[in-house]
Amino acid sequence: MSDPVNVAAVELPVGPALADQRPTDPQLYRRHSAAGEFFRRPTTVLYLVVLAAIVIFCFVGPFFSLNPSATDFPVLAAPNSTNLAGTDSLGRDLLARLMVGGQGSLLVGVSVAVICLTVALLVGGLAGFYGGVADAVLRRVSEFFQVIPSIILALVAVAIIGASLPLIILILGITMWPGVARIVRAECMRIRELGYVESSRAAGFSSFRIFWSDVLPNAFPPVLVATTLTVGRAILAESSLAFLGLGDANRPSWGALLFDAQSYMQTAWWLTLLPGIAIFIVVLSANMLGDALNDSLNPTLGRVK
Repeated sequence: MSDPVNVAAVELPVGPALADQRPTDPQLYRRHSAAGEFFRRPTTVLYLVVLAAIVIFCFVGPFFSLNPSATDFPVLAAPNSTNLAGTDSLGRDLLARLMVGGQGSLLVGVSVAVICLTVALLVGGLAGFYGGVADAVLRRVSEFFQVIPSIILALVAVAIIGASLPLIILILGITMWPGVARIVRAECMRIRELGYVESSRAAGFSSFRIFWSDVLPNAFPPVLVATTLTVGRAILAESSLAFLGLGDANRPSWGALLFDAQSYMQTAWWLTLLPGIAIFIVVLSANMLGDALNDSLNPTLGRVK
């Protein structure tokens, strides 16, 4: 016959001790696993290296290059030992102007992405978590921007108000954030029904604390993918505006270089080829980086045949 169990000797955790043993957020482990998977991919490292090299080229290169405004060189000179990328119609070094122009294009891409991310997290998060009027307004605004493409609205606004780099950034940010906000809304609607959110409600935490501490951080990873893709979209949109002559005339960009080279496409191939390659590489790397990030956050998608 077995000995009786001394129930009184068994100490059960109560109060704070019990709270400390609550289950860990399951999404925390998934985020760490996704980060490891992301950096284990050779293609991901390649895209990061390419983007880092372009950033160094644009922001550090001008300190070691020729003056981008100097007109001391032969007009429309092909690439040579002095001017590695040739010169433009005014005798300016194209390589130096590619560096300076890249600063404007990258600034537009990153700034628009930051605006979209900030507004989308606040508006989309509140709409998805609380619903009601905020949700209805977000859906109407998203439908409006789906009917009228953002590039068309940007064209109209720049043509009416005038072209400047801050204005272009603001217009593109205003027209591109609803798409990211819809992703935030969907994620917040999903997360608010999960068990740990219900536990926080049962524990008596306020809705704002639950939204800020439990819902919004866990909605961030999928939104980061959309934000990465927004960088490439913004650079393409700014390049399109500049190519149409609606860019900032006081600050060069890769699109502005293409605009200046329109009359010399057949006689000076380097004027259009090199800025076009720069835009292609940056947009491709940003988009592929977003795809790699999406595959890391959703590994089951890559296994579907």
